[in-house]
Amino acid sequence: MDLRQIQYFVALYEENSITKAARRLHVVQPAVSMQIRRLEADYGVTLFERTSHGVYPNTFARALYPLCLETLLNAERVRAMLREASGQYSGGLTVGVPPSLAVGCLAQILVSFHNTYPGLQVRVVEGYSANLLDWLIQGDVDFAVVNFVDGDQRLQYRKLVSEELVVVIGQQTDWPGSTIRGADLAAFKLVMPSPRHSVRTMAEAHFGQAGVSLDVVMEIDSLTAVCNVVQQPGWASILPFSAVPTGVPGAPRILRLVDPSVTRSLTVACQPHRPPSPAGALFIEHLSTTLRTLLAASALTPIDEMPDFASEPTDVWDGLRPPLPKISVS
Repeated sequence: MDLRQIQYFVALYEENSITKAARRLHVVQPAVSMQIRRLEADYGVTLFERTSHGVYPNTFARALYPLCLETLLNAERVRAMLREASGQYSGGLTVGVPPSLAVGCLAQILVSFHNTYPGLQVRVVEGYSANLLDWLIQGDVDFAVVNFVDGDQRLQYRKLVSEELVVVIGQQTDWPGSTIRGADLAAFKLVMPSPRHSVRTMAEAHFGQAGVSLDVVMEIDSLTAVCNVVQQPGWASILPFSAVPTGVPGAPRILRLVDPSVTRSLTVACQPHRPPSPAGALFIEHLSTTLRTLLAASALTPIDEMPDFASEPTDVWDGLRPPLPKISVS
């Protein structure tokens, strides 16, 4: 049983479909069927029950699955150690990010990471959390940054940072002080992303629990367009702090939202048998450090008050993380 057969077995086990397993492995369907049948024939065992509704693992396959996962994880650790032994970080990685991160501080993060590690090429794809998790399972991205709500149980998660949702208004919109209550948003015309966006669903859930009505008069899924709309007098939105352009001419004004306050947790999702490479671990640490530094500077969410997940999964890439230089944020 070689590594390729193990990879095919794990993919078919998790997808319950030869078509989906082939798409995830970037091969044709007959290749998956051939490898699985050869594996069964070599050892005289049956691993899957073929039905009209899909391909399902039997009892023996369920016992074999965790051992195969561990084998793939150890193989990746060996490859990572060999790459790291050279002392040089080169190559590329593909990262999936949500729109709220892409429109805000991501450009600053990418530039500072490139300046520190010019030999590493980072490709970024943007999508909603559900799309990012699908791409991750299919192998189209190395890991994904998502809003943790109810993650896919086939994946592993590591918390990056927690941040508050804030109220964003234009510089020409008059409002006393730096905080605002949820009920006071009735004084503004509210523009928000559609319910497809997790920021919208989180805000509505917290407002509903507080008995406050969230009256949205305009829906725009482009966060760049949302930030442009709130520049007009009398408009407002609710966005994560990291999604708001800051430190640039004409940047919108940020108000702290209270009663209710809303906090989101950004996490990194990865496949259990494919943890981030040393290069990926460097980028994750850089991303986490930069986000925490920006939040600390904003005085919005003190780091020591950030809530942890209930039942947070084990960090599956412990031991792959290389020594990190100190990172400053200008």
